[in-house]
Parts: sequence; C-alpha cells; structure tokens
Amino acid sequence: MKKLVTLALLLVALPAFAHPGHDANPLQDGLLHPLTGLDHLLMLLGTGVLAALTGRTLALPLLTLGAMFGGALMGHLFGGVIGMEQMIIGSLLVAAAALLVPSRQLLLALAMPLFALFHGWAHGVEASPGAFWVFSAGFVTVSGLLLLVGFGAGCLLRRHTGLQKAFGGGLLAGAALVLAG
Repeated sequence: MKKLVTLALLLVALPAFAHPGHDANPLQDGLLHPLTGLDHLLMLLGTGVLAALTGRTLALPLLTLGAMFGGALMGHLFGGVIGMEQMIIGSLLVAAAALLVPSRQLLLALAMPLFALFHGWAHGVEASPGAFWVFSAGFVTVSGLLLLVGFGAGCLLRRHTGLQKAFGGGLLAGAALVLAG
C-alpha cells in the first residue's frame, strides 16, 4: 500500500518547481534559489546528511554538485525533459527513505547524484540563456555550501538514530509541502 501511495504522489507532481526569468539579477537569483526552492534546499541538506552517515567523506556531495551542474548544462542546451519534476520529488522521497531505513542507506545515498542531475536540469531550463553562467555560478556556490551544512548536520546526527529518523520524517513532510504547492 505504501508503494502505491508513493507512486501515486509521484505521478501527480505538479510542474511548479522551476522559477523562470532570472534576467534582472542573475547572480542574486542563483545565490538565493537553492535557499528559496524548498525542493532544492531539502535535497541538498539531505544529501549532505547522508554523505556524513554513510561514507563519511565529501565524495557524495562533490558527485552530487557535479551532477547538478551537468544537469544544468543539459537543461540549458536541450530544454526540459519529461519526468523532471517527478525525479525532483523522488529525490526527497529517496533521501527520506535512506534515513528511515538504515539497512538501505548506502544504496539509496548513492542514487542522489542521479536525482541531482534533474535538479540541475531544472536550473538550466529556468535560467535565461544570456544569464546562464552567472546564474549557475550563484546556484552552484550556494548548493555546495548547503551540501557542507548538511554534511556537518549529518556528523552531529551519527550517534542519534532518533534524530536521524526525525530528519527523514522532515524530508517526507517537505516532499508533501512541495507536492501541495
């Protein structure tokens, strides 16, 4: 039943995650977007936490950041892709599941760069063609910082499985808010 509900939620995800029109101040828009887009904020923090809980290195955050920028390039060059919004929501569900099901944590954490590709793809689609590089510099910088903040939080959560589950529940609640918005 849980799998059916999850699938239904993924299928009804609204394409409301992109925020087009970053011409006026692309650097500021790029710097603020990861902080104001709840889906991006939660995915980045969740990935950082998972990196600290699993490999305890910055390899996962670096792969995630690289995949996000690669996705932005793809979105900039090729435009939108079918399923982009569902993959963005899926990233929150996978990160939450990784925190709530520790036996699958490493496997699920390794999927995060794939999901980050679609987050970046949305960034590339929403960036104005003339402002892409400046907008991208902003969102990559803040995304990297959020991954580090998540990693630091994950280091603090290592010994507190109850708080790990609470964070996972928060990711699920955030996914519900994104779907509702």
